[in-house]
Amino acid sequence: MKRLATLFFVMSLMFSSLPMNVCYAAEYQENVLDKIVDSFATMGKKGLEKDQILAQRKADRVKRYAEQEAKRIQKEAGKAGKDMKKKLGF
Repeated sequence: MKRLATLFFVMSLMFSSLPMNVCYAAEYQENVLDKIVDSFATMGKKGLEKDQILAQRKADRVKRYAEQEAKRIQKEAGKAGKDMKKKLGF
């Protein structure tokens, strides 16, 4: 019973921290390649149209980065859960 309670406690801690890690998509930094490709995409555009295109492309990149981070974190959490099961003897 002690092992089951410990396993439940550890798993709840791991999965409660998952959404917090996913929220850190703001750490995405644009690189030089992104800026070059964006300049080609907005070539000939001016004003509001150019700003809309740049904002949409940046939002898409941040979304893609957040999805990749979420998958990576879920994979790590699953691996940690399996390791904990091995240590507890399940």
